[in-house]
Amino acid sequence: MTTTLYHDEYGNKTSYGVKSDAIRYTWAGYYLFVIASSFIGDTTILIASIKYKAFKLHRVIIVVIQHIAFCDLMVSASNHFQRMVSIISDEWVLGNFFCYLNSYSVYFLGATSSLLICIMTTSKLLQLKYPFKFRATTSKKAHLICVACWLLGSAVPITILLVDKDDVSFSYRAYACGYGFTSEIWHYLTPFVIVLIVFISTCLVVLTTFCLLIEARKIASQSRKSLKWQGIVTTVLTATVFCLSLLPLFAYHIGGFFVSVEDNSKSSFHTTFFRFAFSVSSLNTMSNFYIYSLTVSSFRAFIWSKMQLSYQYITNVETSTSHGM
Repeated sequence: MTTTLYHDEYGNKTSYGVKSDAIRYTWAGYYLFVIASSFIGDTTILIASIKYKAFKLHRVIIVVIQHIAFCDLMVSASNHFQRMVSIISDEWVLGNFFCYLNSYSVYFLGATSSLLICIMTTSKLLQLKYPFKFRATTSKKAHLICVACWLLGSAVPITILLVDKDDVSFSYRAYACGYGFTSEIWHYLTPFVIVLIVFISTCLVVLTTFCLLIEARKIASQSRKSLKWQGIVTTVLTATVFCLSLLPLFAYHIGGFFVSVEDNSKSSFHTTFFRFAFSVSSLNTMSNFYIYSLTVSSFRAFIWSKMQLSYQYITNVETSTSHGM
């Protein structure tokens, strides 16, 4: 069901809709897991870092972690939740407002997320190369840099708004609303936007991650003091999951230049593989809680202490209930 002004071929339910209910509900279950992991995990990250100071990392890295967690929460609320509802309903049922929200937010938050992770890897690299200069960087400066990432990420939806705000439609390939880019001006703007915000930031993430590993190995081999690997491993794993989650989507867009078919609905590359690539990209949204639980000992200790308190509370409640009976 298309609720907006523009209609494209992917809005044809007969051609592109998922025929099997079992596959649809399994797919919806996957997104439910992603949403639950993000809502619980990212909320825990924000509370643990802001209220309980549970991250014993450099203050700049902590600030970036907070912004990434908030960005992931927004992705789950404005993107993944709507997609899950659409998959279960087998159509778009949330109306025009959320269709527009879904279409605009995916570009805004996707660009912002890549920029924030780029800042994370770059900051860690600078901390290793210039430890004394980097030590002077305050949390306030780190927040301002992250705010700049949010503002730069908003360039895409603002451009969309100015060019043709109503070029939005529902696609049964992704079971989500998306922007059509049908205006002729996008032939000139798209390469500029992709290169400036998406391609460069992603390449910088890869480049700075490799440089970070090289610098860490260099320092570890030259210094007599033990290198603190906790922040390095956390940063590298975050960047690695981010890049791997986008790899299938990049493969799809590159493969699209070589896979030529008369009817896209009959091509598993343009349907099944596209859905797989789109779904894998959401791993970046839910992974940070698991990464930090694995790599940051202070955060892991915080989680464990709260689990023990919860278990103790439940035990006390059960004990008092049994005595009352």
